[in-house]
Amino acid sequence: MNSDFADLPGAPETMLRREDLAALPATAPPAPWRVTATALLWTDRPDARARAAINAVVSTEVSAGATPIATVGALIRYLRTPVGRYREVIGAVVYRRGATVFTHIPFIAVDSLASVVGGRTNWALPKTLASFDGQPAHGISMAATGVDWRVEATPTAHRLMVPMLIPKLLALVQFGPHRTLWSVRPTCYGVTRLARIDVRVTAAPTLRDWFPSGTRRGTLTPQLTMVLGAAIS
Repeated sequence: MNSDFADLPGAPETMLRREDLAALPATAPPAPWRVTATALLWTDRPDARARAAINAVVSTEVSAGATPIATVGALIRYLRTPVGRYREVIGAVVYRRGATVFTHIPFIAVDSLASVVGGRTNWALPKTLASFDGQPAHGISMAATGVDWRVEATPTAHRLMVPMLIPKLLALVQFGPHRTLWSVRPTCYGVTRLARIDVRVTAAPTLRDWFPSGTRRGTLTPQLTMVLGAAIS
């Protein structure tokens, strides 16, 4: 992997260890990526403590003039991707700047070396490595564990299945190499169920204070397709 992508801004928990860097492949498939998955997703509204913690981990180049209005957590099991099957945990922040709303991901981890390279070089996502247990399913816990953190979530889902479509309206904005802003507008569609998600986070304040434990509203999505095009910088 190009060394420009080895030290992307993100939560401290996303820092790649020297042995991880040595194990990464040189390249990964370029965008666009079309993936299918099953997923848990939950949202929270940041309080003053969470907003302060967000400000501490998000680059001012991304957040300047914007207000964090929500945090989003996700645990995902990818079934088909350009780099094969893998699992992922995401901690994202939704911002509002005037009439514009956008998302930023300062925390993201996977169990695929190729996905680390693809995420970093295609979209400036600060992917790191973690181990995973479980899967997104009603009443079953799924967990991601890193060097000094753990995120676990258990959904209780409603029976009603509803269609889901997220068109290219919400930009994902990341801070790339050489102090450049990268932006992409993913498309997602599938079927989902509303759910109560019991979330347990064990981590340092750099993650725990803005991505806390608790019972959250969310979704359990057994069929998800997402398309990520090339980022614009």
